[in-house]
Amino acid sequence: MRRHICTVITFICIVSYVGCGGDKTPAGWGQIESGTEAHLYGVHFVDVKRGWTVGTDGLVLFTEDGGLTWQVRSPQKAITPNALNKVHFSTPNHGWAVSIRGQIHYTGSGGRSWTAQKSNTDNGLLDIYFVDETKGWAVGGSGAILHTNNGGGTWIRQNTPPVPHLWAVHLADAKHGWAVGKEGTILHTNNGGENWHAQRSNTEESLLGVYFVNSESGWVVGTSGLILHTSDGGVNWTSQKSGTYKNLRGVAFRDANEGWAVGEDGLILHTADAGGTWSPQPSGATWHLLDICLYKARAWIVGSKGTILRLG
Repeated sequence: MRRHICTVITFICIVSYVGCGGDKTPAGWGQIESGTEAHLYGVHFVDVKRGWTVGTDGLVLFTEDGGLTWQVRSPQKAITPNALNKVHFSTPNHGWAVSIRGQIHYTGSGGRSWTAQKSNTDNGLLDIYFVDETKGWAVGGSGAILHTNNGGGTWIRQNTPPVPHLWAVHLADAKHGWAVGKEGTILHTNNGGENWHAQRSNTEESLLGVYFVNSESGWVVGTSGLILHTSDGGVNWTSQKSGTYKNLRGVAFRDANEGWAVGEDGLILHTADAGGTWSPQPSGATWHLLDICLYKARAWIVGSKGTILRLG
């Protein structure tokens, strides 16, 4: 188990999203002062003003001005001594964060205080996604998929085929979801996770991010610049040309056509034609970019060494 966790830590440290909604986007990414050099692994916004980012040593940062300024939003500056990998809020008050040690932390106060929820696993948890205040999924080491239907009061491991680490999870709605991971793994459910089935990705690359705009159309990104797209719910996956061999860590789409992928060395790729063409955008960042969140005309990216970028 220790070996698995160390592998996850190593991969993340050289390193998911949950996108949120849509309209047209102004050009230009600007760097924001985060006040920290901690690695920031996950970011999520519930509206154009309020958002959270999490990272090294249990750090939680909060903004209420659209990401222009950030403040520590956790007691004693950290809710755990372990790295927090992803964060998701279903409302301005209710949110969850997952850690490298299999911990799930919950807040009902917008992050002012946090409590540990029983995950029943020691596997590192790498991503979390909620479709509403009660129904959520977390994924991680050794192919674990955990599910709650009561806001995390209880977490139950769902039945999956035997697969390696799962890096990311995304639900198009309460029934249709995908989890992706190591060695080209793609798992799909059409019944809220009662059953998960493997889909053929035709790659052995690690898949690090996934996003669906509806139950049919979605994208997966991964190592060596890999971008896959499906228009039939994952029955068939086709490769899209990214123009890079750098690892891509996160992906998010504003609608069925416009989206971004982020990755190593400050790389941001943008498409306005559903991935038919991907073009690099200047970021001004040199560190790895690890997660992206969209909300209406705004977008935010976080990454290594306290990197925060804002669009709009």
